[in-house]
Amino acid sequence: MKKTALGMVLVLGLSVGLTTQSSAATVKLTSAQQAQIKYLVEEEKLARDVYTYLLGTSGSQKFRNIARAEQTHMNLVSGVLKTYGVVDPSLDEKAGVFQNTALAALYKKLTASGRVDYVGALAAGVAIEKLDIADLKTDIKTETASDVLWMLNTLLQGSEKHLVAFTR
Repeated sequence: MKKTALGMVLVLGLSVGLTTQSSAATVKLTSAQQAQIKYLVEEEKLARDVYTYLLGTSGSQKFRNIARAEQTHMNLVSGVLKTYGVVDPSLDEKAGVFQNTALAALYKKLTASGRVDYVGALAAGVAIEKLDIADLKTDIKTETASDVLWMLNTLLQGSEKHLVAFTR
């Protein structure tokens, strides 16, 4: 009986997952939505790259842990880009290299201010997370596919946790 119930749960779970994936693939994102998600993956890359750099200058494990989380965020956004057939601008880019020139400039600014001292490093982390939170809150207000909305909310929760970590 237990095996039958477990089997039914697995089948239902797989069918729900396949339905979600197939419906996501049939939904088309507008060019503005595609640009939004491409920006988000680079914004997550900015965070990961800055935190990895600041780990090297400060030695703080806080930066190691949050850099790992940012890589997870990048993977999540990359998966959504792949689902919709959108090219990921962060693929194969070295640390500190961005297609978005504003993010490239921000990387230079934050690594420069963050390497001064530990307080500067934390301030750089706060600046990144506040930017992420503001952008995500704006993006959540726009109408989009349900899987994209789920991704945005997941990223928002992560950024809020990171902000708390940098302000402790």
